[in-house]
Amino acid sequence: MAKVRKSWMAVVMAALLVGTVAGVVWARPHDRPQAQDITRKVTLTGADFVRAKEGSSGYNDGTYLRCDTVSCYFVAPVVFPCLPSVTVERIKLHLRDNNVGGKASVGLYRTYPATAGNVLLGNAESPTGIVGLQTYTSNPVNEVVWPSQKAVIWLTIDGPSIWVYGVTVEYHRNI
Repeated sequence: MAKVRKSWMAVVMAALLVGTVAGVVWARPHDRPQAQDITRKVTLTGADFVRAKEGSSGYNDGTYLRCDTVSCYFVAPVVFPCLPSVTVERIKLHLRDNNVGGKASVGLYRTYPATAGNVLLGNAESPTGIVGLQTYTSNPVNEVVWPSQKAVIWLTIDGPSIWVYGVTVEYHRNI
């Protein structure tokens, strides 16, 4: 009986050894965990935005956007130049504010046309009372946008003498 147990153990050990060797031999480089992709950027300027609401007196020369009334609204699609899904890391708002009481804000939305749904992923805004050329960064977003979805920027300018030069969306590909 003791002889049968020892031979059974030898068979089990041999099977484990063969399985380990076969796994090492058949492993491919893409089976290994990979580091996160590098941070990439998509920048939108005035040329990418269109007026979102009629009746507001906004100005768009392709380089910047500004508002000549109390509030103006603009919208632009965000196109990620890759096939896999992406994870949006943050958004940045670039503007010159010469209006102590006004502000500009931008929101990044993920849309899914099949369900007519919109989800706010992140936003950035200029605080009132600070003037000059500034870049304002959102909190970390870390949300995924799939190829079956779309990302859209909604820009609001509250007041005159604010020039929005663009919005940068930082992301990485999900490989």
